[in-house]
Formats: sequence, C-alpha cells, structure tokens
Amino acid sequence: MGSLAAIAANLGLGGSLANIIGGIIGIVLFTYLGGYMQDYLVKKFPKRFGRRFTSSNRFLVRIKQKFGLGGIAALTPIVLSIPVGVLFALALTHDKKKILVSMLASMFFWATILFLPYFLFDINVVDIITRWFE
Repeated sequence: MGSLAAIAANLGLGGSLANIIGGIIGIVLFTYLGGYMQDYLVKKFPKRFGRRFTSSNRFLVRIKQKFGLGGIAALTPIVLSIPVGVLFALALTHDKKKILVSMLASMFFWATILFLPYFLFDINVVDIITRWFE
C-alpha cells in the first residue's frame, strides 16, 4: 500500500526511493528482531497474540503449504504487510538469510513492477488498478 500511496501522492523519485529504503529497513529489522518481538507479545498478551485459527491464518497456512517461503515473500509487499509477512516467514523457517533474500527479492520485484512503468513510460499503475475495482 505504501508504494501505491507514493504513486498516488505523486511524490516522484524521492518518495519512491524512500518507500524502497523503508521496506529494506523493515525487512531487516523484523527479520532479526521479529522473533524476540513475537515471543514478548505472546507472553505479555497471550489472548491477543496467541495461536488462533482465523480465516486469514488459514489463508496463510494454505499459501505456506502450496508455495512455501517464496509464496509468502511474493505476497508480503502487496497483500500482507512487511511485519506480518516476515513474522510468518520466521514461523516457517529459522534461516534468516533465506528470509532476507526472498523478502528483498520480492520487494524489489514489486517496486519494479509498480515504479518502473510510472517513471519510464508515465503509466499510472494506481489508475489501472482502481479501474479494475470500479
């Protein structure tokens, strides 16, 4: 949503770069500190952050079973948020290097898909996506 907001607000190249740098920082922080944060929240608020089965949890489990870490990484920048995607990836595997590589690759892929047409060809991806949902 941040990428689409940067395009919609017409922030230009600076806003796009800030969005990408923020994504990189978020992925690195949540990869290395996410396990500690998750443990703290579950201990402090077990009813709120304990394991519960919801429709969104079931969706994530299906993605995990069908596509693995790559599927979670692909959905993280556009459907999930970076914290949710990284924390779910940490539950899937404890190999932080693998999580970092897959999440960063996915973030760069989606940034390219969203920003490259906008800056090179003046194609507003936000308008195209909004027209789909009208």
